[in-house]
Amino acid sequence: MLKFNNDIIHGAIFDMDGTMFDTERLRFQTLKQASQELIGVSFSDAYLMACLGLSATSAHQLAKQQYGEDIPYAQIRKRADELELESVRNFGVPIKKGLVQVLERLRKSGLRMAVATSSRRLIAEEYLINANVYKFFDVLVCGDEVQQGKPHPEIFLSAAEKLNLPSSECLMFEDSENGITSAYDAGGVTILLQDIKEPNSNMLAKTDYFFESMYDCLHQLDQHTLNLEMPTLQESFPQSLNQLTVGIHGFGAIGGGFMAQIMSHWDGYTRPKQIYASTHNPLYRSAVNAFGSYCIRYGQFSYDERIENMSIIDAGNIEQMQEMYIASSMIAVCLPEHALASEAKTIAQGLYARYIANDEHLTNPLTILIILNKIGAKHLLLEHVHSALVEITAPDIAEKILEQHYFCDTVVNRMVSKLTDQNLYRQLRIKYNIFKQYQLDHDLDHADIEDATRLNPEQERLASMYVEEMCSNFKPSHILQTMDLILFHAEVDMPIYVENNSPLLGKMRQMVLVDDIREIQLIKNRLWNGVHAMTTWYATRLGYETIGLAMTDPKVRQFMEGLLEEVKAGLTFTLPHRKNDLNDLAKSFMNSCVNAYKDPCERVARDPLRKLAASERVFGSIACNIQHEGLPYQHLSQGAVFGYCYAIEQNAVSYDEALEHLEIQLAQSELNEQHQRCLQQHIEMHLAQLLPDKHKIHNSQSVPTPKQAEYNLT
Repeated sequence: MLKFNNDIIHGAIFDMDGTMFDTERLRFQTLKQASQELIGVSFSDAYLMACLGLSATSAHQLAKQQYGEDIPYAQIRKRADELELESVRNFGVPIKKGLVQVLERLRKSGLRMAVATSSRRLIAEEYLINANVYKFFDVLVCGDEVQQGKPHPEIFLSAAEKLNLPSSECLMFEDSENGITSAYDAGGVTILLQDIKEPNSNMLAKTDYFFESMYDCLHQLDQHTLNLEMPTLQESFPQSLNQLTVGIHGFGAIGGGFMAQIMSHWDGYTRPKQIYASTHNPLYRSAVNAFGSYCIRYGQFSYDERIENMSIIDAGNIEQMQEMYIASSMIAVCLPEHALASEAKTIAQGLYARYIANDEHLTNPLTILIILNKIGAKHLLLEHVHSALVEITAPDIAEKILEQHYFCDTVVNRMVSKLTDQNLYRQLRIKYNIFKQYQLDHDLDHADIEDATRLNPEQERLASMYVEEMCSNFKPSHILQTMDLILFHAEVDMPIYVENNSPLLGKMRQMVLVDDIREIQLIKNRLWNGVHAMTTWYATRLGYETIGLAMTDPKVRQFMEGLLEEVKAGLTFTLPHRKNDLNDLAKSFMNSCVNAYKDPCERVARDPLRKLAASERVFGSIACNIQHEGLPYQHLSQGAVFGYCYAIEQNAVSYDEALEHLEIQLAQSELNEQHQRCLQQHIEMHLAQLLPDKHKIHNSQSVPTPKQAEYNLT
């Protein structure tokens, strides 16, 4: 049952041509071609427009008036039928945009559904099956099954009767004058969708609801259908594909291991027909495109989630990138901060190409999600993209382009790690050997494979060969269909927090919309990012390679718990209304770390000096707690010591450069001089105690693997 405004609805009955399918335009084309072939003259647009909604007999009479009494109208119509069917079989039925979303919402609202079309059953069934919407309908009533065609109400009354519903409880969707008259006289709740012909006053008088497009109807329907709740991990993606295309600019850990899932769940009713994702990695590109899918592995539940309908494009191919920006309704920009300056040029070219493709007018605004893991990410992105746009167009055009679209900051909770090239290579090699054994019964080659990160030239050649041969021989029901390609390891956190800045976001299933994203960014930056980094700096000193294994050590776990309590204490003063969120996010973060057995410490620990910047995730928390007298910051200051140790031992900086960096960051912080001096002395003292003398004297030399180290945490 659906409460649609003031009406209680139990059924929906759809006309087909012109309402669900954009076949009126196709019909115009085929009638013109058929008439040209048979009488040497193409039917005029004026004649064809006049025929809209008329019966075949009336259209024949009108043709006689304009093209002569002896016009072979029946033969022209038959030939047009053949041409139309040929087009549909070759290119598919032209579906009205938004149709599938409307059908899914009506069906999931529990409505019984029917088609009432003037077309013959043979044609109607082929079109509905071809368009993959036949599954939505319980009843099909066709023009060759009723005594009186539209505008007589028989066909709608018959459909309602077959649904065992009174017509007054049925939405009736139409596009023509004869059709809306038929629905009106049948006593249904009439919905008029504009097709080629503008509705006249008689049509509007018989219409309860008028929409210029199916998307307008969808928007109205959205107000009366449920927003589906956050999906569970093992919940399947929507089966039906809508007509949207979306993009992921950056097929990295978050792009491929999180945003692809969000876009696959979409609104819970349907999902996009196409997801583009860009990468500079040719091995990942060729492997995913060859298999047609890949998997995200959730080790905590031993569950592999398959991502489909994705095309991986070359991030260095500007034509492919422009096409993604032109075709998409939403694009998630998933880039590391250091890549932003160079990739901003590609984003600018994509937006400019979209501007030109739309004849310099705003048609469908693009929603751009900014996945940058940084406070102020949107401002930074817009700054770079604006500069890049000014290089290729006039400043006023650059401003206009940026104003056309929705830019939305985000906060991501999920922890994801991307498998190395070597890991992917091993998967391809094993799958290839199974493939060859299955095809040719050849012996397996058990040669050892090195465990470095990058592939050598011979491995690159072999990997390309594996993919090419498996792709060229792949067939449905083949053994390879059961062999999933694992690309990412992920934890189970589902939501992404998104700035409420685009109408497209309202129904997105995994999105939590917030009005002030800066608060969530601050919490994520300090409670997750900062604690994550400091914990892995400590875990690395103790010799742990992954976060999950490090968390089995009571010392590491206690250190993380101390960090979380100190950060929560400071944030509670700053954001008292977020106290409950802080507890929930801290618990979620801890659970993610405990199960992150595949997440390398090296990934999180990298780039320590950036994370130790003045207002960033570590010193930002320390300064906050010092300024609120009485709040603890002992674990935080120890975390800063571990960060400088990590930077020095990884040869990122010398000992003296680390001290200079510390002095500069404290000077730029919000602390007064006395607090700066005390904190600097504290960190320098513990840093000197923790590091061997050789790091202070021979900084330029290579450093051996750090020994197992204890640190006094009392």
